[in-house]
Amino acid sequence: MGSESARPNQTLVTEVACPRCDSRVEVSMPDRDAEPTVSPTVAAFGDHTVVHCPAEHKFWVYFC
Repeated sequence: MGSESARPNQTLVTEVACPRCDSRVEVSMPDRDAEPTVSPTVAAFGDHTVVHCPAEHKFWVYFC
């Protein structure tokens, strides 16, 4: 009926674009309300993950 529920052991994912080549990469989300922000550089703080695209570019995704 259109309602959505969380299931145990289910990982939330979204796609982001590599900032160098625009390749699409799936990343795990910490929660449903997080907003991913892509950065070519690392910051000193914040909830983030390191991502590598198929072209082996390294970038960071922060969650706000």
